[in-house]
Amino acid sequence: MLEIQNKMKFINSYFLFPLLALVLVVFALSNQMFGAFPLGKLMQPFVGAVQNSNNERLNATRFTISGQDLSDSVTIFFDERKVPHIYAKNTQDLYYAQGYVTAYLRLWQMDFLSYVAAGRLSEVFDKEDFLEIDRNQKRLGIEEAAKKSLTMMEKDPETNQVLTAYTRGVNAYIGELNYKTMPFEYKMLDYSPEPWTKLKSALILKNMANALSGYGEDLFMSKIFLALGKEKFGQLYPEFHSHMSPMMSATAVGPPQNAWPAHNPGYLTYSFLSANSLVAKSAYNPKLGSNSWAVSGKKTKSGFPILASDPHLGLSLPAIWVEMQLSAPGMNVYGVSLPGTPAVIIGFNEKIAWGITNGADDVKDWYRLKISDDYKKYELDGQWIDLKFRVEQIKRRGHAPFLDTVYSTVHGPVVNDKKFNGSNADLVNCALKWELHQPSNEFLAFIKLNKAGNYPEFENAIRNYRCPVQNFTFIAKDNTIAVDHQGSVAVKWYGQGKFILDGTQRKHIYTKYIKDDSLPKVHNPVSNYVLSANQHPTSPSFPYYYNGYFSETRANRIHQLLQQGNSFDIADMEAMQLDNVNFFAELVMPLLLQHTDQARLTANQRQLLAGISTWKGAYDVGDQQALLYELWWKQVRDYTWDELAQYSFFMRPPEDYVLLDLIKQEPNSQYFDKIGTSKKESAIDIITQAFVVATREYTKYRKEGIKSWADFNKVNVMHMTNIPAFSKMDLASAGNPEALNAISAEWGPSWRMVVELGDRPKAYGIYPGGQSGNIGSPNYDNFVGDWQKGKYYPLHLFLNQQEAEQNTNSTWTLKK
Repeated sequence: MLEIQNKMKFINSYFLFPLLALVLVVFALSNQMFGAFPLGKLMQPFVGAVQNSNNERLNATRFTISGQDLSDSVTIFFDERKVPHIYAKNTQDLYYAQGYVTAYLRLWQMDFLSYVAAGRLSEVFDKEDFLEIDRNQKRLGIEEAAKKSLTMMEKDPETNQVLTAYTRGVNAYIGELNYKTMPFEYKMLDYSPEPWTKLKSALILKNMANALSGYGEDLFMSKIFLALGKEKFGQLYPEFHSHMSPMMSATAVGPPQNAWPAHNPGYLTYSFLSANSLVAKSAYNPKLGSNSWAVSGKKTKSGFPILASDPHLGLSLPAIWVEMQLSAPGMNVYGVSLPGTPAVIIGFNEKIAWGITNGADDVKDWYRLKISDDYKKYELDGQWIDLKFRVEQIKRRGHAPFLDTVYSTVHGPVVNDKKFNGSNADLVNCALKWELHQPSNEFLAFIKLNKAGNYPEFENAIRNYRCPVQNFTFIAKDNTIAVDHQGSVAVKWYGQGKFILDGTQRKHIYTKYIKDDSLPKVHNPVSNYVLSANQHPTSPSFPYYYNGYFSETRANRIHQLLQQGNSFDIADMEAMQLDNVNFFAELVMPLLLQHTDQARLTANQRQLLAGISTWKGAYDVGDQQALLYELWWKQVRDYTWDELAQYSFFMRPPEDYVLLDLIKQEPNSQYFDKIGTSKKESAIDIITQAFVVATREYTKYRKEGIKSWADFNKVNVMHMTNIPAFSKMDLASAGNPEALNAISAEWGPSWRMVVELGDRPKAYGIYPGGQSGNIGSPNYDNFVGDWQKGKYYPLHLFLNQQEAEQNTNSTWTLKK
């Protein structure tokens, strides 16, 4: 999605909907992007853009919609924040209504995402730039994976019934539309919604899986291993380090035990890799993660368990999530759903609550192939095998369709070939083995999870979840707490998948997976809390090898806070989600101060050093030290790893914890010796010089008016077309990617939720957006300001229809 957005930054005008004069200005400036759109139709006051400010139906006290394909009537109550509470007499009608109301709120968003996933953007935009994006999506095999999974889903009666009902509901709403009522983006881009399909729902789920597993560094790891050698690579890029809070252990952070041996992939040589020395930068963010933790009643004021969950994703408008309650016989659940997919993804019912974080396992592996010049054969175990292919037709607006040949092997698709280098020529003729390509039925996991009432039912539900690997945090009314590392985790030999694999050897292709009952999980630990924040799921003593993109700092902070308390309540959990402390900064600051030679500083620099010496690592709105620390640590990192940055393929430095240990244990290490100087620098030299440079930058920022962290840390919640006019931009914010309040410029907590189970659930939450996808609606972005300020809304899980009616002021009735 980031790559798409980068290609769509064409409009800079601000837009106050629905002032027609300004609409004309904006669209006059938009010709570069949209070409000849129907400006005349767009201007018409009775059907054009101005009609998209009409919020009449959403504000109606009573509204009846007849002629629906239902077995019985369905009632939908909208609360004060326009959250729909859907009451149906059977689950088939319930999911029909969910599809209908989701389409009403978010049709263009969900439809557009299906185009993104399937590689169909060229059908919407008359620009050649999008052809490359579409080709890459087709070659990654996301649509093919969705089709295979849909075949599997349709064989399960319950899943197929849910998807069929949801699809009928979406299409019922689409069938009511005309140009006047069509979402604004269709008018702006001059195309119309097509009928919804079950495949589109599957595509949206695969698109999210792609976002959560798209990062990869196999090529970089291969090249840096060859450049450094076994010993140095093991020192700088270790699988485990001593600063960890593994998911399976709620004990204090300690050194790894039973560590694996150093990597030694004998097949990996310079001749094995291609001659190209560059490694393309990934558009994916490996820090896209999340926080989730749970405490049992033994650590709460009420005696009931509490769960907190906040998934960190790209911030966008319309928002990633849509909030709702789904109620039918045997089911009453509240939470957030992905527009375009049925069920609640993260939420709670009267008996359980659950949160989800990215497992961060590497589920994508690349295999270097030997392919014949005519692309008809590839070599495997000394034999030449037929290279399979399919022809993808990419329809293009204003152009003839483009036919693209996509090759595949037993490993997976050949994403880049001699006719399509994509963004990484070094992966030409490499096949991608990705768990996303395996048929799976994640929908069934959530359908069952919504109805679960205890831990066995929870486990039975999530066993249907396969890719990407996720951590499911759980609490139950009976005071059970747990976290399960769930998904398809391959059984690999040590190092398999960390580096580019040899596609000519069948032994490099793994075929077995860790059994579900052997996957990492924690159930009712003696600590009375569990946590998940994209850290290592296990210690090194775990008997299976795995690798991934694990992050320890937020987990260490959660562990620190949960270990300190024994009487938590909902307010405490909210405060933790909004915590701005960088645990690593707290850890490293004493070392930085200790290794700074004050004799080399000016009086002003010593004054700044005295100021930062009292800093506690918090990125609060008004904090004046956080920026200086960020500038200082960046310089320390850059100076230390300057010899690595010289490599043309350099992608990322070693983890900060490695550098921390180097300062502490080897202050005279060769890595502190700067390139290009006659003196042999030590940690003291590097840290002191870094501080001098940082203070200069810091002083410059202050002269420019940036005096607090919030002046520097600006957040953009962008419309999916990346048009600033439809976005919320330059929001001054607390937080930092390494803090629990993990906010950065374009991603952060996409849904904050805290739930306490008891006689009835008490829950609070918020997301950065609004319920409506209509840019003319006051409900389009009305949560953003409160989200920015760290406020929470009560989440109303009404226990019955009568209670819902008494506590809402807007009711829809869907009738046969």
